[in-house]
Amino acid sequence: MRDELDIAALVQQEEGQFFDRKSLWEGPPGQKRPRNKRAVRDQIAEYVAAFANAEGGLLVLGVEDDGEPTGHGYHTEAVEDMLATPQRRLNPPQRAGRRLSHEGHELLVFEVEPAVSAVMVTGDGFPFRAHDQVVFMSEEKINALKQLGLTESAEARLAPVLSVQDLDERLIQRAMRSAGLGDTDVESFLLKRRVADRRGDQLILRQAAALLFARDALSIQNPNACVRIFRVQGKERLTGSRHNVQELPRVEGNLVQVIEQTHQVLTGQIRRSSKLHDLFFREMPEYPTFAWQEAVVNAVAHRDYSIDTRSIEVWLFEDRLEVRSPGGIVPGLRVQELKSRNRVHASRNPRITRVLSELAIMREQGEGIPRMIEEMEASWLPLPEFSSNAQGFEVVLLNTPLFEAGDPEWTAAVRDLDLSVRQKRILVARVGDAFTNADYQDLNDVNRDVAYREIKELVDAGLVVPSDKKGKGAVYRVSRLSDAELNAKTGFAGPIRRLRERMAKNGLITNADYREIFEVSRGVAKNGLRELVDAGILQSEGKGRGAHYLPGPDWDGWPRAR
Repeated sequence: MRDELDIAALVQQEEGQFFDRKSLWEGPPGQKRPRNKRAVRDQIAEYVAAFANAEGGLLVLGVEDDGEPTGHGYHTEAVEDMLATPQRRLNPPQRAGRRLSHEGHELLVFEVEPAVSAVMVTGDGFPFRAHDQVVFMSEEKINALKQLGLTESAEARLAPVLSVQDLDERLIQRAMRSAGLGDTDVESFLLKRRVADRRGDQLILRQAAALLFARDALSIQNPNACVRIFRVQGKERLTGSRHNVQELPRVEGNLVQVIEQTHQVLTGQIRRSSKLHDLFFREMPEYPTFAWQEAVVNAVAHRDYSIDTRSIEVWLFEDRLEVRSPGGIVPGLRVQELKSRNRVHASRNPRITRVLSELAIMREQGEGIPRMIEEMEASWLPLPEFSSNAQGFEVVLLNTPLFEAGDPEWTAAVRDLDLSVRQKRILVARVGDAFTNADYQDLNDVNRDVAYREIKELVDAGLVVPSDKKGKGAVYRVSRLSDAELNAKTGFAGPIRRLRERMAKNGLITNADYREIFEVSRGVAKNGLRELVDAGILQSEGKGRGAHYLPGPDWDGWPRAR
């Protein structure tokens, strides 16, 4: 590990696939005491092994969840014992940690390189880093994933005809700063991110370096490492005299340029939806921005670059958007796992995904697709469709809402209720009509047991009235409640009032304010604030610990009066 590590920047990063921070104190406020030393050593062993078994990462001890450094209260002998844990508890042994001083506090820092083969915590098995969680896998599965990334992926192949001079140094510097390595040198960074290797005194680049940082698209050996965009006039592609397809100029360059320019082109092509306007009472794009952007990023990050005869394609039909990428789903994954909304960690191109994650161009691995599904669901659009075969992987986003807006006042009232998005969908979609458990399953793509549980919650809340029939023959009807009754059921009314009061008092609100008022975790608060920013209710200012939120253009009308 190099002295140039920018710990000040790193401790403010969000926890994810390549970074975690932990406090070394426990107990209630004002009565903090050092954590149990044995528990800390166990945690170090587990997290270091998990990072080594995935793609590496950084563990920093002595920092609170909000990024505040608080150091530790241990004697020198105990600290030395903790720092040596990776060498004593892991098989094969890993690099020891070290002390770093930050804002007057001593932190314990473990920079973990990816191991060649599975690393075991002696007596406790094989942990694996999956997004911001540690899960346990078999030694065989971890080694299979490593073999896939090290030997089979095109990104790992050497690019001996290229040199550092063929790369965009400004982009590399940007990546270095984002990774907290702004003071190191370019060659060391490329080696650290495994996109280059030493051959004697010569630096040899891998294909990942060319794909990520090439100054000129011609330097990339794959001529189809690009995105092609097609606009179709209609719902089906026609040929001959009825030809209805327009191809836009290819988007070429390094992967960062390809992603950013593709987003720019598609922003100009994706139209506003009158049907979604009726549901949301404001201008809405025909697809949620995050959903289509994530589909593009995933395609670029995870496509099979060993296939050089086909490019990524984006097809814009009247009723749908399709993103097609060469190569099927990553071996070992199934499409059903993606639809489950569980965070799935697997990458055909781990070097590329790490750099794109550090650049904040893509979500942490495993997080993007679940949120893509949530964004479509929250927009009351059909859930994304995923398909895979030997030739490619495809994501389809449909732009036609599952139901018409119906009664605008009822729709607005339902949106304010303290319910899941799925429950709100059935209340709006079936207002005035009967529905069954099967209808709920079809609308929300859930199984029978989930549908039963969520319908029962609606019945218990008085929002749905059941029929006399039980079991499979049960039929339900949405209750039409008065405004007063609905107001009584709006669980967020109190918190929203307190949030408004906090804004009026301080002139701004923070993540801590949101956590306190809504009694949620830091991550949930971050997502909630992000949704309010996306909706125009808030606007964000500052970064890291200085981030705060001011009233947005729609603040005065939130929540919508009934």
